[in-house]
Amino acid sequence: MPETILLVDDTPANLSVLAECLSDAGFALLVAEDGEDALALTARNAPDLILLDVMMPGIDGFATCRRLKERAETRDIPVIFMTALTDTAEKLKAFEAGAVDYITKPIQHEEALARVHTHLTIRRLRRELEQQLALKERFMRFASHDLRNPLCLILMSGELAKRKKPAPEIAEYLESIHASAKQMQRIVDTFLDLRRSGAQTAAGRCDLNLLAAAVAAQQEPAAENKQMRLSLELAEQLPPVRADAGLAYQALTNYVSNALKFTPPGGHVILRTRESGLRARVEVADTGPGVPAPERGALFTEFARLSPRPTGGEESHGVGLSIVKQLVESQGGAVGAEFLAAGGSVFWFELPIGGV
Repeated sequence: MPETILLVDDTPANLSVLAECLSDAGFALLVAEDGEDALALTARNAPDLILLDVMMPGIDGFATCRRLKERAETRDIPVIFMTALTDTAEKLKAFEAGAVDYITKPIQHEEALARVHTHLTIRRLRRELEQQLALKERFMRFASHDLRNPLCLILMSGELAKRKKPAPEIAEYLESIHASAKQMQRIVDTFLDLRRSGAQTAAGRCDLNLLAAAVAAQQEPAAENKQMRLSLELAEQLPPVRADAGLAYQALTNYVSNALKFTPPGGHVILRTRESGLRARVEVADTGPGVPAPERGALFTEFARLSPRPTGGEESHGVGLSIVKQLVESQGGAVGAEFLAAGGSVFWFELPIGGV
């Protein structure tokens, strides 16, 4: 189906020549001779792009464009001005009114076609991206909802197994399974709550020392499985931070999981806490290979594919660090990483001190 272009010009000769050019290029056309006609026409038939003359009787092109951008049904339609005005102030006025581009008169047809194709391509790509994001959001919502049932079964089975009074070492593993499943349940509930409300979870009061100790205890079996040491170096006195404890726990879990994943067997991962000005900092230091300097700019971006690979055959989807960034920044914090000359990485995040 051909894309539709609305031509708005009060000069019939201009309309005729430009309409022939665009029609020959395969576009469907709508024509209006002034701003009022254009507004009435777009209320009934939304075109894919509008070529709009500036100087017209009645409301001029600037006013017409502003009114198009005020209406929800025409707000996203790209508008290209056609003008004989070459003054910079007039060009700026066109962009302030909401135009995406302008063509100077007398119109060169090759230039006009190039600009039309460019802005129609941008609009198509934008629509495709919006559709993909909507599909991804829908999938994540359904997937999160469907995860609730198996998580409930895991939690219930773990409780039943603990009632059988298993051997101490088995009880320890059951407790770790239970804690991990509860954390997954909190993540799923938080995701669904945020999507329903469209707002951030209210910040509370969080003790980063307790949080680091809890994450270390939860990740200890994974460290043992790779024959690695996981240790704590906690500040003696650390003020509480203003953050949601569940989101901070999820962020730190991602950091530690990443460190264990990319550090070779026999390595060492350390969780540290300290005060940093008006913020408190958590650091996760490891003895892994680090990240090559040219790739460090891609850290904390979604689906980043960096050259370091997991050392124990684990999967890596390139989203863990981007999740940390989103979680921490949503709480007013900051993230970062440092790489030591002798080898190893230190990934950190900071959260504001305070809370109620």
